[in-house]
Amino acid sequence: MSLKISGGFAGVGQSVVLRGDGTVHARDDRKGSVVHRTTAAEFGKLRLLLGDPALDDVSDVTMNMSAADLFQYEVRFEGRTVRTDRSAEQPPLDALISALRAYLPKG
Repeated sequence: MSLKISGGFAGVGQSVVLRGDGTVHARDDRKGSVVHRTTAAEFGKLRLLLGDPALDDVSDVTMNMSAADLFQYEVRFEGRTVRTDRSAEQPPLDALISALRAYLPKG
């Protein structure tokens, strides 16, 4: 599973990759890269979010073409790619994105 974040006013470039062994590789163009090892509870929570059946109802592309400078999120999971700018509420996708963003480098 992976998350890529780009765009915004300042041109952000971030990514998070969750591997099957619970390792999370996160990169921020400005803050560098980090590798996390999730706990069993953290990994279980991520797997639960990923397994939410409501994700099946999320559109593959949800973008507000009239808005400027929004972040763009690309989430890849289970052979699917979903793109959003989070301008429309999609609770199962928003929860997954928020959980993955928590692993990005701080500071």
